[in-house]
Amino acid sequence: MLSFLFSKTPLLFFAQSLWRDEAFSYFLAKKNILEIIFLSAKDYNPPLYYILLHFWMKIFGSSEIALRSLSLVFYWATIYIIFLFLTKIFKIKEKLLLILSLMVFIFNPLFLYYAFEARTYTLFAFFSSWSSYAFLKENKKQYLLASFLGLFTHYFMIFIFFSQILTYLLFKKKFKKIQLRFFFYQGAFLILWIFFVFLQKGKSIGDDFWIKKPDFFIIKNFLGILFTGFEKYFGFSYKKMGYLSLFLIFLIIFGFFIKKNSKKPVFFYLFFNGVFIPLLVALISYIKPIFLPRYLISFLILMLLLLVFIINHIQRKVIAILIVFALLFFSFDYQKLQIKFRKKSNYKKLYQEIKALAKKEDFVYVTSELDYFIAGYYFDINRVKIFNKSYEEIPNYVGKVLIPKEAITFSLPLYPKKAFIVESDSYSIQAVFLKD
Repeated sequence: MLSFLFSKTPLLFFAQSLWRDEAFSYFLAKKNILEIIFLSAKDYNPPLYYILLHFWMKIFGSSEIALRSLSLVFYWATIYIIFLFLTKIFKIKEKLLLILSLMVFIFNPLFLYYAFEARTYTLFAFFSSWSSYAFLKENKKQYLLASFLGLFTHYFMIFIFFSQILTYLLFKKKFKKIQLRFFFYQGAFLILWIFFVFLQKGKSIGDDFWIKKPDFFIIKNFLGILFTGFEKYFGFSYKKMGYLSLFLIFLIIFGFFIKKNSKKPVFFYLFFNGVFIPLLVALISYIKPIFLPRYLISFLILMLLLLVFIINHIQRKVIAILIVFALLFFSFDYQKLQIKFRKKSNYKKLYQEIKALAKKEDFVYVTSELDYFIAGYYFDINRVKIFNKSYEEIPNYVGKVLIPKEAITFSLPLYPKKAFIVESDSYSIQAVFLKD
């Protein structure tokens, strides 16, 4: 049973080897709090996730499952906020529709995948969802707290912040407790943090960033891509992407024909965040590529809330339930592909084998800077070198802020010391021998 759960279900992603970004999270979170704040600023990332992970590791350790468990906690915390949305704002009373609607979020392939990854994305989803809920419910204290923490978690929270200002200005008469001055507090905080970030030296803003400009496929299917989290480099295609995208478009268009929906701040807010902003990000990406589904995880949650909001306004509940089943079908159908094709390489096995062969003075040389943090996590970061690549050649986006210049080498060690030279998922053993 356990073998099935950890090989044929999304739990597979919970126990497999770390990949580069997760290993970077580990090494940054190991630093003290001040170092985390300054280093994350240099890396152009907000520091809150790494600060939380720092304390989490002190309590639960730093195994793969321990590191990923923090994301899982905020995944379920986000589900709780969604439950509040469905019951307190949407006022869904039918138990079956409520349960099925929650399942749309619980089993969404993008959201569920990052519940099992040691990165900031479910934390971002939590604070942005909480901020959205508190904003629409006009809970001032919760709104300010969630918004501040959200801005300290991911820069795409800025889109949420500006959408709240716009919603407030358009529907000002409907807001009784939220006042314009609440936005100034967040704006002042945001300006101060951005100023602090730009004071940090050590890297330029990413001319070498790896995200590519979107093509027509992304623009045409951006809703389906947001729903699934699909990226072309995964190595597989989803043949039903066009059908999924059309289904989502028709469902959202239908929402505009439901009486008075377009005049409701809830509908506008969810549409603006769940549809307009992802499309805007895709279009901006023709100038500065920033469109990546995982960066948009918060907008996925708001898009799913928009879909459920529309479904809940369908008078014939049988049709509403069938539509929810259709959404679940696409989730499970795509999830099968993720489980089959998105397995991470078994780095743990590779470095266990190297550790069994290596002596205390041996090194691991990685031929790609992408493997540096992985090797450091599974071997010993002090004995890991990047081989045959200058420091200037290493792009900033791989976490260069944590790579010291001393980690660069162009020479092999003198025997009896050896270098285990790692290329992707294989290695060779080399050293320099002196002639007698």
